[in-house]
Amino acid sequence: MNAIQFRTARADDLDALVPLYLRAYREHPEYGDTRPDKARRYLQWLWRHHTLFLIAEDAQQRPVGFVVMHANWQDTTGQPVGEIHELVVAPEHWGQGVGSRLLQAALAHARDAGRTRAGLWVGERNLRAQRFYQRHGFRPVRWGYWVRMERPLFASDASSGT
Repeated sequence: MNAIQFRTARADDLDALVPLYLRAYREHPEYGDTRPDKARRYLQWLWRHHTLFLIAEDAQQRPVGFVVMHANWQDTTGQPVGEIHELVVAPEHWGQGVGSRLLQAALAHARDAGRTRAGLWVGERNLRAQRFYQRHGFRPVRWGYWVRMERPLFASDASSGT
């Protein structure tokens, strides 16, 4: 994890993120785009709808993860929420803290934007991801094919790193 660096994404990064996205969704292809052209279109949509797009890179500057958040999203009731649209980590980097650091950066971004709540959707069969988010304070609030998870954001979270 020492060699992992984090930086803000650029539009010209999107092509390099397609293979990473496809690899990360191999475990649960039912929740992601499985064709490169569709994955690229989705990444372009994310690019147009973000306030934070952060990439994690290894020592050779290859992307190993990314997070996309919109800190001024509206939930289904019209209330503002820091919405995590995507959090992807290369399978070979799972369990190494990359996802936690990306998530912490997204939560800090939402807090800095004045949000008091963060939310995301995760596939109902993606139990590994659900456990990850629960470890970071998210709780399920709606269930179905997609599970809605949310957590409050407090100023005191900044000191604890969550």
